[in-house]
Amino acid sequence: MVKPTAEISELVSSHILLGSLAPAELDRLLAFASMQRYASGETMFQKGDPGSSMMIVAHGRIEVGVTSADGRKTVLAVLGRGEILGEMAILEGRERSADAVSLEASELLVLHSRDMIPFLERNPAICIKLLRILSERLRRTSGLVEDRAFLSLPARLAKALLEAAPAVDARTPDGIRVELGMSQKNFASLLGASRETVNKQLRAWQNDGLIRMGRGYVVLIRPDDIDAILAAERDA
Repeated sequence: MVKPTAEISELVSSHILLGSLAPAELDRLLAFASMQRYASGETMFQKGDPGSSMMIVAHGRIEVGVTSADGRKTVLAVLGRGEILGEMAILEGRERSADAVSLEASELLVLHSRDMIPFLERNPAICIKLLRILSERLRRTSGLVEDRAFLSLPARLAKALLEAAPAVDARTPDGIRVELGMSQKNFASLLGASRETVNKQLRAWQNDGLIRMGRGYVVLIRPDDIDAILAAERDA
């Protein structure tokens, strides 16, 4: 059972899936939930593992991806606070469809299928919300596949940097600081490219004065020019 601390209450009360529950129903759900902690770099589950639970990220960041037989890795998503993972496996009653690894020390609220399925059967409105989350996840994955198929690496890189730029202005004296939030190798994998190719493009932009590279971050010195690179290809 999860102790109903103020922090957990704040997480679930504002959550897209659980926020509309009546207090009594939420208490019943949390009575079967647990909190699980993972160290940085720890594997949470692998593709093919039994899918017996879904999780909500309370702290940290989780990388979701797949690895080929020859060891090549493709990152599908990086999930942060409030986001859900593992929902497909419990709804289908099948094995995990991807790997999940904690990128930093993380804490997750775990809801087991034996408790979650009856809960969903009693709450059809929550089922609709879960379907919307799944639909949004599918749209995100479809967009990722489409970008890899139709956009050049410079355009994909420009899009990734612009989307990662904080909503609240994080300006430095020379531009907008964008935290990559993952290793260079994983960032490149998210773009469907090699680390060497991505670094080569970043260095070219740095030489042109568009960006400044730092350890784990990029400063957009001329964000409008970065945006123009993406826009030019979209309009072509």
